[in-house]
This record gives sequence, C-alpha cells and structure tokens, in this order.
Amino acid sequence: MSKTYQVFLGTNKPTGGTVSTQEWLTFLKQVDAVFTGYTVETATGSWKGIKEKTFILTVITDEIKQLIRIAEDYKMIFSQDSVLIQELPINPIFI
Repeated sequence: MSKTYQVFLGTNKPTGGTVSTQEWLTFLKQVDAVFTGYTVETATGSWKGIKEKTFILTVITDEIKQLIRIAEDYKMIFSQDSVLIQELPINPIFI
C-alpha cells in the first residue's frame, strides 16, 4: 500500500552559496526518472540556527527505498549535513 512522504531539502551549501535553479532542475530530472508524480513546495527552513530556502518534496509511493536513495543523492551532491524524510499519517485516495 502506498504511503505519503515528505522530503525536506535545504538549499544552503556548507561551502557557501545555495543550490541554483539550474542545479535544482537537474536534480528534479532524477526524481522524474523514478516517480510518475510528486509535489514540490518552497518553504523557509532553519538548520543549526541559519535560515535557508527549503524544498519540500511530497511523494505518494510504496517505494521507500527509492525515495531514500534520492534523498541520499541530494545529500551527497549538495554536501548537506542531513535530509529529512517524514511519513505522513494519511491514506491517499486517487479518484
């Protein structure tokens, strides 16, 4: 059964700067290759007391291993300290 997950992807890079629009769009191609549908929201987050633009990727899937792989790739590509994945307590119904 599919579950709903949110992945919180910060954009500050520890070496300075942020994930650019082009870098983000390139990364999304990797998401497109795995998931047929998802939602991306833009938020302001805080990590270790520093505010940052954050993308929230919401996916309904039964393929948690693939979602974890994508989160790990983002963490590695953009040198993130961590990426948060949370499972939402809802049961999606597609009509």
